[in-house]
Amino acid sequence: MTDTRGSSTESKRYPLLLDEPTEVDLLSFDAVASTVVDAVLDPGLDPIALGLSGSWGSGKTSVLRLIGRQLRPADDAKLTRIVIETDPWRYDPQLGIKESLIGEILAAIEAALPDDGLGEKSKSLLKRLVRRVDWTKAMKLAATSAITVTLPSVQSVLDLVKPKSEVEGEEQPEPITDMVQFRAEFENLLKSEGLASIENVVVLVDDLDRCLPETVVETLETIRLFLSVPKMSFVIAADEERVAEAIATRFSDDGEIGEESPARLYLHKIVQTSVPVPALSDFDTEAYLVLLQIRSLVPDDGAYNVIVMEVAEARRAAATLETVKSLQRDDFVEERNNAARIRPIVHEKTRGNPRRIKRFLNDLSVRLSIAAKRGISLDEAMIAKLMVLEQYFPADFMTLTDWLRQRTLRTNLEALEAFAGTPQATDGTDDTSKPIADDQLDSESPGDSPTEGNKKSSAEVIKPARPAPTEAKPQFSEGLVRWARLSPALAKKDIAPYLVFAASFKSVFLESDALPESIRDMATQLLSRSPGEARRVSDDMLRQLEQSNATRLVSYIGGVIVDEPARQAQGIIAMLRISRVQTSAVDSVVNALKRIKPAELKVSALTTLQPTDAPGILDQFEAMASASGKEELVGAFGAVKEGI
Repeated sequence: MTDTRGSSTESKRYPLLLDEPTEVDLLSFDAVASTVVDAVLDPGLDPIALGLSGSWGSGKTSVLRLIGRQLRPADDAKLTRIVIETDPWRYDPQLGIKESLIGEILAAIEAALPDDGLGEKSKSLLKRLVRRVDWTKAMKLAATSAITVTLPSVQSVLDLVKPKSEVEGEEQPEPITDMVQFRAEFENLLKSEGLASIENVVVLVDDLDRCLPETVVETLETIRLFLSVPKMSFVIAADEERVAEAIATRFSDDGEIGEESPARLYLHKIVQTSVPVPALSDFDTEAYLVLLQIRSLVPDDGAYNVIVMEVAEARRAAATLETVKSLQRDDFVEERNNAARIRPIVHEKTRGNPRRIKRFLNDLSVRLSIAAKRGISLDEAMIAKLMVLEQYFPADFMTLTDWLRQRTLRTNLEALEAFAGTPQATDGTDDTSKPIADDQLDSESPGDSPTEGNKKSSAEVIKPARPAPTEAKPQFSEGLVRWARLSPALAKKDIAPYLVFAASFKSVFLESDALPESIRDMATQLLSRSPGEARRVSDDMLRQLEQSNATRLVSYIGGVIVDEPARQAQGIIAMLRISRVQTSAVDSVVNALKRIKPAELKVSALTTLQPTDAPGILDQFEAMASASGKEELVGAFGAVKEGI
């Protein structure tokens, strides 16, 4: 996808990542795949059934594809092994689990038989096996093979393979159990002249842990009863815990748990050993975050593969991502910094699970896209930080929405960031170019002194102070403090619009219950961006307010414009209107103005200020304009005093 960094926020696209196994090895899983391949090709382990164990989303399917890629010969090489990929989760239960698995294997073997005379005997043995298997349900083979399928249905496991006495035109053999007979004939097929060059038939079984218990058990029984013969190898990718639970539905545990339970013993009888798919390390998580994010910026597959290989080399050398030269491009800075900032918490909360990390990035892309289309001005780093809270600290995210509802968001965020020692920039902007260090997340205590960037100017009325050791500490949860330490700082930013739309995803009601409904409706109209809507609240309506309600309305509006700076002009205009018809509300207006940082006062807020307004209000505006250091504010206030 083309990068759109130079375009407007509204036109930038935020691509979603497919929730499918990648064809590119982003995590150096080739080491795991090679270990499995070595075992499969070891003649001393023939036949073998290996487990590839890992939790949901750990990358088992990706590893299985790497195994298949390593096992398959080059296009011009002589065929020495047959590799079969199967997925019991996709089997139609109406077709029969055992029939489907055996059908796929026989179809793959038939496709590998040579067309010359050497393969004729093998084909005869193959057809003999096919005729003895019930295919009334196994339509799968009919779609993939030229073998004709006939014969009646099966009634049980032992009916799957029919005695020779039931196969028309064959001599009556001595009585023998069906399992043993089928296995013997299957072994003869693999030893036949037409398959002499085939050293291994490797079956890669995926998604077994997704299946219903019946499918799990029938698949394993088919491997154990019918297909476990020399030259046959199975690699079963599944969460071992889920498979054992499925097996347990067919066995009584008799009080046994763990490795000695009947279900575990049964599984280990079939699967000799399991190779675990490791969870991602800190390095892996950060690398994965970066590589996924930059994919849309590198449309050329070859160039992207070079970056992936360089990251793999850094992983093997125990180096850092900063040493990967191909990642130091200027257009990757945002992605690298985002990954470095959120990596500690994302790694912990996802437990290094690739799919969960990918889902987080997809959720982030959705939020970024909607935020851009709604005109929310926060940059990607800020939204990523808020997403970390929303996804991994849901109770603390609700705390933020409660602060917004109570109109104490800005005040509480300032106190939280001062308490947590959130990295701040010294030039008035957030430091979004330097990720927070791990030791800041884990070892910095809440009592540490704040950075220089946390110190407030003397012109600010609200000064959140760090508590003295003997004082009661602010009641911030550990999760909130950890989250607050992530850069960038948010207390100076207008995050309320994002919280409003993010809360809507969770059906969280954000209207304040501090006002009566009639006063709340009035506040909504006064704060509207539409002047016509604000004028629906007449001066007579404001004049008729009880003194206590007028004071509460001013206090509420003051909280809104602090938490949502974008509504400052509408809020100040509304408070000035109230002060002109309710002289008792003047002090409340002055107090509300004192909550606004002078540097954040906007010229547009002075558009309706009049020289006849209350002296206390004029004095507060004059002090704020002077303290702001903004010539345009000083000039605008001077024009008001002169009645211009």
